[in-house]
Formats: sequence, C-alpha cells, structure tokens
Amino acid sequence: MRIGLLAVLLFSVGIAGGACTDALGQSVVPVTVERSVQHTIESAYVDDTFVIQVRLPISYATTEKKYQVLYVLDGDKCFGLAADTAEWLAWAKEAPDLIVVGIGYGPGRDWWEKRSRDFTPTQDVTRLWGEWPQAGGAVKFEEFLYRELFPLIESRYRALADDRAVAGLSFGGLFGTVSLFTRPALFHRYILIGPPLVWDNRRIWQYEADYRAKSSALTATVFTAVGNQEDPTILEPWAEFNRLIESRRYDGLRWITRTYPEESHISVLPGALSGGIRRVYK
Repeated sequence: MRIGLLAVLLFSVGIAGGACTDALGQSVVPVTVERSVQHTIESAYVDDTFVIQVRLPISYATTEKKYQVLYVLDGDKCFGLAADTAEWLAWAKEAPDLIVVGIGYGPGRDWWEKRSRDFTPTQDVTRLWGEWPQAGGAVKFEEFLYRELFPLIESRYRALADDRAVAGLSFGGLFGTVSLFTRPALFHRYILIGPPLVWDNRRIWQYEADYRAKSSALTATVFTAVGNQEDPTILEPWAEFNRLIESRRYDGLRWITRTYPEESHISVLPGALSGGIRRVYK
C-alpha cells in the first residue's frame, strides 16, 4: 500500500495555488474546504487508487480527545454535503463532533463503474439494474477498508477504532447492508439510503439467513431510508427486508426506518443523510 498526501491541513478557507482564470477569462481565487485534507491510497487489495478526503471538527484543534468517524461512500459526490451536514448538526447539538471521511476515486476516473465494482457483493444475474461488468468486488473493498484505510485514519488522526459509521446511497446502501451481515465488525453505525436489496435475486436474504444461523446477537445501530417516489424494485424489497429484521429481534440491534414523502432515489439523499446522522448518534 502506498499513501500520498495531496493537500495540507487547512484551518480556514484559503487560497489553493493562487489566483487563476475561469472559463470567461476572469480572475478567480480557488478555495479549499476548511479543516480538510486529502490523501491517496494505492490499494493492494482492490488494485486501484482511492482519493480519501478528511474533514476535522472545529473542536479538534483545541482538545486531545478522540472522535467518532463517519465514513462516506461516493466521496467524490457526497463528501462536502456530509461534512457540512455533520458540522451543522454538531453546532446545533443534534449530533456529536465527528471526523468525516469521504472515500472516492478522484475526478475523471470513471467513478460510476468503480463504485459498482466496490459496493456490490456479486454479479447480478437478473440484470434488473442494468449491465455492470465490474460488479462483485465488495469483499476486496472490505479488505481495503480494514487493512488500509482504517489504519491510515486511526494512526494519523485521533479517531476511535471502536465506533465507526458508514453512510451510503444506492449501491453504497447495498454495501452497508451486506457488510452488516457478512463483516459486522467493520462498522458500528449505518446510514443506508435507497439500497437496491433486489440485487442478484435478493442475495441479501441469504447473507442474513447465514448470519442468523450463527448468532441471535448483532450489536449495531442502523438507519435505513427511502423516498416514497422510489422505483418499486427498491421500495418493495426494502419494506419486506425491514419486516424480516424486525421479526428476528436481534439482541443489541437498533433498526430505524424512515420513508421520505415526495422524494426520489437521488433527491432523498440530503434529508436522509441529515436524519441518519441525528438518529444513529442519538
């Protein structure tokens, strides 16, 4: 594994590389996301390079305590939203101060296909969600998290190793749901938004059944949400899986569900992310 540091840690919005010009030839000044830093990791397990963005809470510079960490999938699209949402909620005393870590691939790196590789456990024989030739790499992605990313974050920052959270939309929500039952030690809190549980003939049912056959205990806090304007291929399996989990009565499991009115697969993200952060840390 090779780790590169691409940006210095900034404690205020500032200049990144000096003035430049925009598309109209006007002079502009690039800005940075305050209190944020960016790393690159060349993963030996996924055989690819990841761009990791880290946002520290305001209190980080004035305390020596360790912080809970929220890992955000699709960091190329979601890091800024998640970091600002977490900071607003902490300011309002509706959530604790968090370190927010975005997991992405960098601009121009075909993130759409790469996420299908990393967030799905298998190939989808039904192809209800289209053709995804790279699908099925979730196990390797889990190894990347456990053996490469978590050690980086927990050695360089005051991060709690025993209180990790993950947030994911769509395939990201599927990944979190699968990991809950196949590798439950990775995370302790889950924000799972619009997960396509229909994937590969509802493979998640088999993972859950395999786990239940071994244990009736599952220590985790899960917030799972959809918009009511979702596609039926997400809505119906999601509701059915929720009923299954409620019937299992796992020891130690908090399973929180929410349906957002007038929201679609994508528009549900901001509200569900905010609601998820508030509820999993309540």
